[in-house]
Amino acid sequence: MVHTLKSHEIKREQKKSLFIREITQIIQLLAEAEPLVGKVYPTRVDFSNDYGILYVYLSTFDEFSEEAFNLSLDRLKLYRPSMRKELATRLNPRYTPNIIFLYDKVREKQSKIDNLLDMVRDDLAGKK
Repeated sequence: MVHTLKSHEIKREQKKSLFIREITQIIQLLAEAEPLVGKVYPTRVDFSNDYGILYVYLSTFDEFSEEAFNLSLDRLKLYRPSMRKELATRLNPRYTPNIIFLYDKVREKQSKIDNLLDMVRDDLAGKK
């Protein structure tokens, strides 16, 4: 039982890797025609339990701007059907999942933690 679980997890991670690679390329192509789309990039993807939904987490090239994300999101929503069709063409999966775009707050939190750690390091260096 444990062996099948690991095999299933490996296949899921491989599928996620394929989908993020293709989504990234598709978004880069869209960005050439739509400058607003070029303000975001995929950071990770995940699937619903039944693989019916592909969650695409996006971050911004600007300093973590949820406002820039929302502007880009409006454009991405317009292209969602064609993106889904392109994924079906490129990957030929049994079923192409619906795409949901989400703002990746994890990246923003990670940046804040890194900044705090840098401040502590600088403070400690100044006390020596």
